[in-house]
Amino acid sequence: MKTKTIRERLFDVLFGGGRAAKRFDLWLLVAILISVSVVMLESMAGKGSVWFDQLRMAEIAFTVIFTTEYLLRIFCHRKRSRYPFGFFGLVDFVSIAPTWLAFVFPDADTFAILRVLRMFRIFRIFSLGRFSRAAMMIGNALEATRYKIAALVIGVVLISVVAGSLMYLAEGPENGFTNIPASTYWAIITMTTVGHASLMPATVLGKLLASVLVILGYAVVAIPVGVITSEVLAAKKSREALLAGEETERREFKASAFYSYQDPNIPQRVIFEASVLKPVAGFLNARGGYLFIGVDDSAKPCGIQRDLELKSWNTEKYVRHLTDRIVGELGSAAATSTHISIERIEGVEICVVEVDRSPNPVWFVKTGKREVLYVRANNSTRELSGPDLFSYIRKRWD
Repeated sequence: MKTKTIRERLFDVLFGGGRAAKRFDLWLLVAILISVSVVMLESMAGKGSVWFDQLRMAEIAFTVIFTTEYLLRIFCHRKRSRYPFGFFGLVDFVSIAPTWLAFVFPDADTFAILRVLRMFRIFRIFSLGRFSRAAMMIGNALEATRYKIAALVIGVVLISVVAGSLMYLAEGPENGFTNIPASTYWAIITMTTVGHASLMPATVLGKLLASVLVILGYAVVAIPVGVITSEVLAAKKSREALLAGEETERREFKASAFYSYQDPNIPQRVIFEASVLKPVAGFLNARGGYLFIGVDDSAKPCGIQRDLELKSWNTEKYVRHLTDRIVGELGSAAATSTHISIERIEGVEICVVEVDRSPNPVWFVKTGKREVLYVRANNSTRELSGPDLFSYIRKRWD
């Protein structure tokens, strides 16, 4: 296997999911939290403070660090022109730009508060760990319920305007409700159960209307929570429904990743290659899919307990090891396209590997350092070679 270039190694550290990437993300998380704390302290100190100069020097040092990281990400990214215009690229730029602009335009120092946007970069760090699956599940639930939530928001706005108008009519300027916008603002914060510090209804009709808004407020809070929760539970049930059936082009079952139920003498390396690496590579090079570890060929969950006992691991180390092996054998780009989670189904823990469609060919190095391309076809994973290999690559990626 060819030696990686400096650019490829940087990509593994900055965008990968291996140990080096995790260590880098840990230090990056610490730097982000400290730099944001510096920004907050700087706003408290003021320019006349004894600590202002020290805090400003610390902020400049952090800006140099984040600027260097930003430039390195652009350098090693496979699509350099796209990264600066992506979400995290824009967050990176906006969080470092005010400090540099302040040297040229002193008035730009007003925008220094934008440096707290570095907090959003924590989402990038979380996306490399077990938070990714939870975040993705919540994101999918929000997307699926967006029309329901939008309808609720529109309803709340309409009720607030109507209630504000009625409150203005009932109370009037003499009780503090000087105009309809102010009364509508009162209705909104009353419906959200926050309450207004100075505006209080004095008439019977006003108090009755306020009571109705408070009761409606509990429904406003409860309905979105219930809708999103039901969607999350539906997603979990749909995941369980994937087990109901046979293996397909986008679904494969493996009883274990290291333990052989048929022959304990089979090397663990061979079992892992056949149970994990080969199907994952096949899914990556095809249309993606799901690999269920701890499920036998009849789609019955048997759990990963044998693997855990064999390795003396807990589930966290199990997931970390699978991630490291996928990075080491298939590359960091493959690791970022796989999402590993542990779920309890029918009383046992199984490992679910959700594999996305890879934007580039993923090669697997077999014994003898021979690179092969695995592809998922129907309910099996096959190795392509010769004319079939070149034809598939042209069709799939060109």
